[in-house]
Amino acid sequence: MHAIAELKKKQVGFRMPTYLLNKVDKVIDKYEVNRSEFLNEATRRYLQKIQEEEVYERLGEAMQEVKLAMDGKIQLKSARLTIEELKNELKDS
Repeated sequence: MHAIAELKKKQVGFRMPTYLLNKVDKVIDKYEVNRSEFLNEATRRYLQKIQEEEVYERLGEAMQEVKLAMDGKIQLKSARLTIEELKNELKDS
């Protein structure tokens, strides 16, 4: 959940290549949404994708730590902490 202050909208300006803007305009015309709605949703999805990739990367690292712990190369406590951190990250997303 976001705080009310975080939900307020702020106007921003940026430059986009014409070919990309043309593609955006075709999509928004087809789905009858405005540019702001489209760009908000695209940004939200992109950020979510990045966050998911980071979680999977950390999960891979945690799995490597578990394997090392099982092989007796590191203490299991370290692997447990990493898994708990991942659980917390997944809960927060």
